[in-house]
Amino acid sequence: MALGRQLLLALLGCLLGAAGLSAQNTGTVTGLVYEASTQEPLSGATVAVAERSGVTGADGRFTISGVPAGTHTLRATRIGYGMATQQVTVAAGQTATANVGMSSQALQLEGMVVIGYGEQEVRDRTGSVEAVSAEEFNTGVVTSPEQLIAGKVAGVQVVDTGEPGGGGILRIRGGTSVNASNEPLFVVDGVPLAVGGGISAGRNPLSFLNPQDIESVTVLKDASATAIYGSRGANGVIIIETRSGRGNEPQFTYSTTLSHAQASGEPDMLSAAEFRMAVQQHAPNVLPQLGNANTDWRSTVIRDAGGQEHTLAAAGSREDMNYRLSLSWLDQEGVLQGTEMERASAALNYGHRLFGDRLSLRASIKGSRTNDRFTPGGALGAATAFDPTQPIRTTSGAFYESANTLAPNNPVAELGLLQDQGTTWRSVGSVEGEYRLPFLEGLSTTVRLGYDVTRAERSIFSPSTLQSQIEAPTCIRRVVDVNKTEDVCARGQLERRNPSQTSGVIEAFGTYERALDAWNSEVDVTAGYSYEEARGDFPQFIASGLASDVLGSSGVPAALRVLPTVTVEENKLASFFGRVNYTLRDRYLLTLSVRRDGSSRFGPGNQWGTFPSAAFAWRVSDEAFLDGAEWLSDLKLRASWGINGNQAIGNYLAYSTYVLGNPQAQAQFGNTFVTTIRPGAADPDIKWEETTSYNLGLDYGFLDDRIYGALEFYHKDTDDLIFNVPVAAGTNLTNFVTTNIGSMENRGVEFSVNAVVLEGAGGGFRWDAGFNAAYNRNRLVRVNSVGQGNEQIAVGGIAGGVGNTIQVLQPGFPVYSFFVYQHKRDASGNPVYADVNNDGTINEKDLYEDTNEDGDVNSRDRRPFGSPAPDWVLGHTSLMEYGNADLSFTLRAHLGNQVYNNVASNLGHYSLLRSVAPTNLHSSVLEYGFDNPQYFSDVYVEDASFLRMDNVTLGYNFRNLRQVQNLRVYGTVQNVFTWTNYSGVDPEAAIRGLTTTLGIDNNIYPRARTFSVGVNVGF
Repeated sequence: MALGRQLLLALLGCLLGAAGLSAQNTGTVTGLVYEASTQEPLSGATVAVAERSGVTGADGRFTISGVPAGTHTLRATRIGYGMATQQVTVAAGQTATANVGMSSQALQLEGMVVIGYGEQEVRDRTGSVEAVSAEEFNTGVVTSPEQLIAGKVAGVQVVDTGEPGGGGILRIRGGTSVNASNEPLFVVDGVPLAVGGGISAGRNPLSFLNPQDIESVTVLKDASATAIYGSRGANGVIIIETRSGRGNEPQFTYSTTLSHAQASGEPDMLSAAEFRMAVQQHAPNVLPQLGNANTDWRSTVIRDAGGQEHTLAAAGSREDMNYRLSLSWLDQEGVLQGTEMERASAALNYGHRLFGDRLSLRASIKGSRTNDRFTPGGALGAATAFDPTQPIRTTSGAFYESANTLAPNNPVAELGLLQDQGTTWRSVGSVEGEYRLPFLEGLSTTVRLGYDVTRAERSIFSPSTLQSQIEAPTCIRRVVDVNKTEDVCARGQLERRNPSQTSGVIEAFGTYERALDAWNSEVDVTAGYSYEEARGDFPQFIASGLASDVLGSSGVPAALRVLPTVTVEENKLASFFGRVNYTLRDRYLLTLSVRRDGSSRFGPGNQWGTFPSAAFAWRVSDEAFLDGAEWLSDLKLRASWGINGNQAIGNYLAYSTYVLGNPQAQAQFGNTFVTTIRPGAADPDIKWEETTSYNLGLDYGFLDDRIYGALEFYHKDTDDLIFNVPVAAGTNLTNFVTTNIGSMENRGVEFSVNAVVLEGAGGGFRWDAGFNAAYNRNRLVRVNSVGQGNEQIAVGGIAGGVGNTIQVLQPGFPVYSFFVYQHKRDASGNPVYADVNNDGTINEKDLYEDTNEDGDVNSRDRRPFGSPAPDWVLGHTSLMEYGNADLSFTLRAHLGNQVYNNVASNLGHYSLLRSVAPTNLHSSVLEYGFDNPQYFSDVYVEDASFLRMDNVTLGYNFRNLRQVQNLRVYGTVQNVFTWTNYSGVDPEAAIRGLTTTLGIDNNIYPRARTFSVGVNVGF
């Protein structure tokens, strides 16, 4: 706290010292900023006059004090609108009035952009910051905020998981971590969420937020922009601002969307006829086990899915107040039987200005209840591998199940019998007060209180008739007397989890804006304090060996074994932060920021860290030597440096904690068996990962900003990587410990261009287009195991064989590189599978190259190969308008990434026909002829580059209708087409599979093609 007092005293001293500089011969400018065509007031517009500035309120009005007497040019700017200017004459001690009309335009070189703890003019930004407004969002069925900006921002990779309500995997300039989270920090109306979005009993914690309520999404990419968030900014920051009320009269809007989805692909498996032929040729002794059916098991668990969404909102404002209230309901089925997401949500934003606009009060409250239904995790895999010659049900009507316990279970039975559902209640909100101090113009203080409360429940009921329960019932050994015990077994299981989490944040900061006439410069200083605290309670129990299935997931009649557990976690984060923006002659820009964080997640000596940044920009286009270059509307060079942290890890990793042992480790005391406890792993020296970033950027605009964009070069070095590594036996009472192991780097280039391609006069045809491209390459620099030197760390578990891994962490190669043999090829380029050495068997020496040239082929010949992360991420958006009609579409592409096809490697060998009950085979077995599995062959590492049209939308706006302000109808198709050479279902499958390691395709949720129609009406 001593440091905090010193910072505040120093800031106050500087502000009071500067008070003497205030001008004496001044007046006031007040007025209204409005939309030129509709005459509607415009909120959030920046108005500047004589180096003084202000921002319009919800009613479009502004007041600027301290304007020197004389005639000045007033300039109004706002995102999405062209700059408007007007001459205004100010008399000493008097108030002048100026009303300004602004015309909308697609280009956004002028206006305001949201940054951490404030706003900044787009033209004055020194860091890499990009905003996407509501008019630019992706359309169609969008259930989570990150899906709104897919393909819109250079260097931002968004991959939809495909599940109803499922989130997107989001990466900004590549991943900076191996074991900690690579997700960016989300800040919603000033409230920072837990990295990853928080807890949930559903698929995506961020799905609590209705995308219809979002006004803008701002992406902070470089360290200059993110360092103000300190130990959580290494992966970038996503700032979400929700809608507020506008206009003088109350406005009501209603929007609805109806959708229909179809699965767009499936793995290439053998048909029933091909399977019978394969069995006859390679395992004729199991022919009697085949059935007489022809069942496409994937089609039995895949369906056409419907969905609907409705949102009703009321909004308005008056001179000193604005409000918006919205209610929404969504119901979205998944294309996999039994999957569904239903959400009811409400949002309220309220603002009020008091004491002559000196005090601004704002409140934002969002709440939702989300219901998710799930299917068994192995249902898709079972549907892929199940014997296609068997029927769904036997002649008696019972579900068919193989007598071999190693065979897959009937997926239709699994989907029909198992009950898995979750419900999440969540509310996020904030109350904020901003006061402009009367004794010093330009000085304001802000206090913000925020909260995030989640209550959830998840229940999984496995009835006694489920095949997995029949094959593996719960058994306990009961003591009958001193000399006799007996085993009692029963089937059925109920698992229930009731996680809850409450977090709060209090922030207080001051901002001082000052124009220094003597230096022809402006300074903007922000300094403050933030304190966050979170507590999570995670009770659960597992009741096994149920006496009855009657109660289902509603209760437990009796059980052989009930294992209750309760886990409680807490963490705290205290921070001091400051930032200075300095502008000299309106063209030399300097930004300095620093944040000092103290986190409870780390041990003594490592809890506090300092995260500074610096950025400089030069607006070259404003220099005198370019006065004649009328074709050049903007040219600005930017350079930045900064340090960020990543503390997105578990709690208490620096301290010894105790966990319950499993049932097999129980100790007997008389007639009672007691569950043991043991200490978990701990590293008292663990600290946050630290990323040092360098950024060089160029912003450009041509032909009065008809063409504009940016070019960026960046380099990021991450030290003290956190990873779960093996340790020597006998230490920590565990085989692994989470610790800091090494370093990695990311480097890349980003390019974006936006343009009005065509523009007709008088409402004729107009075409706006945007293109962005980002190159990123990561490399692991160093890996240190505990007490050892550089080495390889095996990662990436795969299906097929116990403990098999297919990826590696090795210095000099990308993170999660595939670790494979180099398969020999014949003259046609096909992989060799033959007894080349004529020794009677087919072994590694026959199949794989001796890469280390030691005369033998073994595990030492496996090599790092490829990367699951794309080299290039491309995006394109087009919007075409003619009259009241419009057509838009979005394209995305990934280039240079690979994926391991685990479906093919696991099911692409004939030995499956003999090792278990006949299991269906992947069609690659017909091409390669593998009799035994070749899990580590580079044959299964495939090029996953693709071009995908994410969505196409055709809409029409009805205007000048009675009693209706606006009416829009539209139709959207999502996942229109995909061009790729990948042989699997989806080239993004390995990225979408949240339950699998990045880069491995193993029966993930199928991607859908979705058709939707919608109506938006305002009155």
